[in-house]
Amino acid sequence: MKIYNKKGMMEFPNRFRKEKICGQKNILVVRNCFCHNGHSLIDKRAVFNEFNGIIIKVKKDEEEGFVALSPVYGYKSRVTLDIDLQKGEIYDIHCPKCDEKLPVYSSCSCGGSIINLFLDETANIDNSIGFCNRVGCLNAGIYHSDELVNLSRVENLRYIFRK
Repeated sequence: MKIYNKKGMMEFPNRFRKEKICGQKNILVVRNCFCHNGHSLIDKRAVFNEFNGIIIKVKKDEEEGFVALSPVYGYKSRVTLDIDLQKGEIYDIHCPKCDEKLPVYSSCSCGGSIINLFLDETANIDNSIGFCNRVGCLNAGIYHSDELVNLSRVENLRYIFRK
């Protein structure tokens, strides 16, 4: 298995094949994602099935590193760099550019916190992504006009596209 592509970029194995994801009738792909200061978290250095990934910085005690998240809603793929995440542990989530801690949307039922990433530069909480900061917790959602979005509402979203 080769590690680097022709451009020298590291290739990460992904258990979801593009054909499987794109063959579904509806998928949500986050195309824009920002911290509360307006820094873009979408990065072409982390690619999941030809979709640019979301990069965040995580910290716990003296450890810190970067995590690349899949932008495909419902697919919990992630790649860690410079840190080994421990299942069940809670990490602080930061913007990789300004290093500020990202805001908390609410408490999670697991005891962690739902962290906000914004879908536009205005940091409007009504258009955001929330995910738990406890490793292994699957609580996540997309909030649009103050309601939780699920996969059945794909056609109504302008900031996310359907392939």
